[in-house]
Amino acid sequence: MNAKKKDYLIIGGGIAGLMIAHQLRKAGKDFLLVDRQEKNTSSKIAAGMFNPISGKRMSVNWKANELLNSLHSNFTEFETLLEAKYLIQANIHQAFGNIKESNDFASRLDVEQFKQFVNPEPKVESALIDDFGTFEVIGSGWVKTSDWMSDFQNYLEHDQAFFKAEFEWTDLLYSNNEWHWQEQFFSNIISCEGYQNNSNPYFNWLPFKLCKGQVLLIKCPGLNPKYILKRGVYLVHQYEDVYKVGASYEWDFEDARVTTEGKENLIEKVKHVINLPFEVIDQIAGIRPTTRDRAAILGAHPIQKNLFIFNGLGTKGMLQAPFLSEHMASHLLHQTPLFKEVDIDRFKSFYPNGQ
Repeated sequence: MNAKKKDYLIIGGGIAGLMIAHQLRKAGKDFLLVDRQEKNTSSKIAAGMFNPISGKRMSVNWKANELLNSLHSNFTEFETLLEAKYLIQANIHQAFGNIKESNDFASRLDVEQFKQFVNPEPKVESALIDDFGTFEVIGSGWVKTSDWMSDFQNYLEHDQAFFKAEFEWTDLLYSNNEWHWQEQFFSNIISCEGYQNNSNPYFNWLPFKLCKGQVLLIKCPGLNPKYILKRGVYLVHQYEDVYKVGASYEWDFEDARVTTEGKENLIEKVKHVINLPFEVIDQIAGIRPTTRDRAAILGAHPIQKNLFIFNGLGTKGMLQAPFLSEHMASHLLHQTPLFKEVDIDRFKSFYPNGQ
């Protein structure tokens, strides 16, 4: 590794860490991204979906248009830089689970912000079970997350800006307003550690709640890969006749391993989405950090002002990461005030005095 002083040490090479690295690289900043290569991070099992409509209430996401514009512009940059295709446009065919959902949807069609993202009368994919009707989400799709992460990590590694290591916070030294790690010096640190934040002595006071998610890979010839299908769970095309199915939400769990119960629950849910036979070919699990207000956490440590966090993107990680990484970079480089919805200051009452 290059021994000269760098501007930033980024901890965590998932979606958040790679996105903030991209913004700092464009700004000409010198950084090192360190990743533990954990197997059970939410980034590594993510379907990479982006959807402007979310939740059972079918709400339009916060800053949906800005999020989508940033997603497309950033992945245009990645696809040019890495000479590969990552972003796949695929509208969602979402079947209602009951008559109440259908009625709730109909009542929202008068809202202009909602109406711009939906087609209330799509030509329904024949394999989708839609006993109560279906609507189409416009402007949705998915990113080939694993391919993009691997390619960008390799790109950064070639530039000596990415390092695989068993990072421990106890190995850090701080003196003269700078950080020292592995015989290198850094002006700032950005923590993008996902669920590992609970082991971070500087930010473990934040009220993250861990949620385990399990997903399946299924083989299902006959499905139309043009659409994402959703009814409780999603089915997203991966390659050939293989689709990713998920995800579960498990708040009470012992570890990150897959379970038979999780597999059986997802299989039953798939049977309520499609009317075609399928074969399970793999099962994976990961842990995601969530916040009580379902918003990311960005900003500086309350006391240590050259120590920052960019975490808690949750299930909307791919949709939010490009826009919020641009916002975070603007805060780091130009002291732009953070949006109150994602500012770490909203949790300052949790910070223990003297930590």
